[in-house]
Amino acid sequence: MKIHIDRELCMGSGSCQFFAPHTFDLDAECKAVVSNPEGDPSTAIQSAASSCPTRAIELVEADG
Repeated sequence: MKIHIDRELCMGSGSCQFFAPHTFDLDAECKAVVSNPEGDPSTAIQSAASSCPTRAIELVEADG
């Protein structure tokens, strides 16, 4: 699974970091970044994406 963050949409709420703390972090601009794409179980990463208030996180399934 690939994780894409739309930094224009991200408002830095930190909900992604709450649900998947080993995958997401906030940078110096208080915007979400992926620190380790395999840091948390996929269910936690999916919860993080669905909890984003601005829907800035997109999960794309890898082919094959």
